[in-house]
Amino acid sequence: MDLADMQSMQKFNDGYRYLLVCIDVFSKYAWVVPLKNKTGPTLVEAFKVILASGRKPEKIMTDQGTEFLNRHFRALMKEEDIELYNTYNETKASIVERLIRTLKTKMWRYFTAKKTMRYIDMLPNLVYSYNHSVHRSIRTRPVDVTAGNEKEMWHTLYDEHSVAKNVKYKFRIGDQVRISKMKRTFEKGYLPNFSKEIFTISKQIPRDPPVYKLKDLDGEELKGTFYEKELQKIIKEDDVYEIEKILKKRGRGNNVHYLVKWLGYPSKFNSWVPASEINKI
Repeated sequence: MDLADMQSMQKFNDGYRYLLVCIDVFSKYAWVVPLKNKTGPTLVEAFKVILASGRKPEKIMTDQGTEFLNRHFRALMKEEDIELYNTYNETKASIVERLIRTLKTKMWRYFTAKKTMRYIDMLPNLVYSYNHSVHRSIRTRPVDVTAGNEKEMWHTLYDEHSVAKNVKYKFRIGDQVRISKMKRTFEKGYLPNFSKEIFTISKQIPRDPPVYKLKDLDGEELKGTFYEKELQKIIKEDDVYEIEKILKKRGRGNNVHYLVKWLGYPSKFNSWVPASEINKI
């Protein structure tokens, strides 16, 4: 379970700022409830909507965020006899991240076709379509997974995971890549192209299809995993970087330096650059 940040489009969607996104890791069945805030009482009411659908979980896992640690939500979990785990598990986190990515990708196609940024009206149909479409990992529709066929689904999942150990990797550890912006949230128009920022493959994870862990140029590991289709390998590193803006200036004469923000990079990479080097760009 996780929250999808939709704040950039709240003015088009009646003030809704988040989506409470839940997925059953076994059946892949999904629930999505829009939220105007992430306070304890709001989360409780949203989760009651999920419980009213007729499917009740035994355990819930969230990431290490604090949204689900409030006393209101914990009280509901105790009342419903649901075990709540607040810990980062890479495998389970990637499942809900993948669902959020799938939903946002479908939204983007809808936005493009309808020339709108309003998703709130079509959200129920979007979730219905997901639950009634064949999921590759279980080879059936999430809505069709029942107690009667859960054993068959179990073998389907485990057989596929065993095959994944023999998968071939497109990228090697140490390869430098860019990330598709479709992987990210709706920032700067949610454009379907690749980031300016360069990342390094830090780990190969044997799944079908394979996924990768990445680190930025500062050595900080990115949360979540990435598919091959979301990455673009840099064949030959280009030492020319575009400047988004000049923030400060220091020095005089031949010793002038500028503090610059690099295009496509977070502020932690801002750096002082000699004026002579900027002139070459």
